[in-house]
Amino acid sequence: MEIFYKLLAAVLIAVIPIVTGFICDLFRKAAEEYKAKANNERIGALVDEINASVCAAVSYVNQTFVNELKDSGVFSEDETYAKEAFEMAFRTTIETISDDATQYIEETFGDIRKYLEVKIEQEVLIEKKW
Repeated sequence: MEIFYKLLAAVLIAVIPIVTGFICDLFRKAAEEYKAKANNERIGALVDEINASVCAAVSYVNQTFVNELKDSGVFSEDETYAKEAFEMAFRTTIETISDDATQYIEETFGDIRKYLEVKIEQEVLIEKKW
């Protein structure tokens, strides 16, 4: 019987570190998956926020600036008005997005102005098609 206990002890001594390592790996992988999911959800929320802000800014500028100029016959393809409309949309977007969204753009894409320029122009094109 004593041999059985010694054999059991030897097996447990060999198996416990393996099982512990396996369990630790499972916990580590679960933590990494949770972190990735949380990070993806955060990024998704930031992208949604940025897109909504750009859309709202372009709509606002169209409503308050561009449409008034078009109705009065002053607005045309004059680049001065287009630049002014862009600057208004850019400032409005910058003022309405969170610091987290600004930081995300800067860390991910670098130049926030260039990134928002592309997004604003994309939204202007979409609104023109309506």
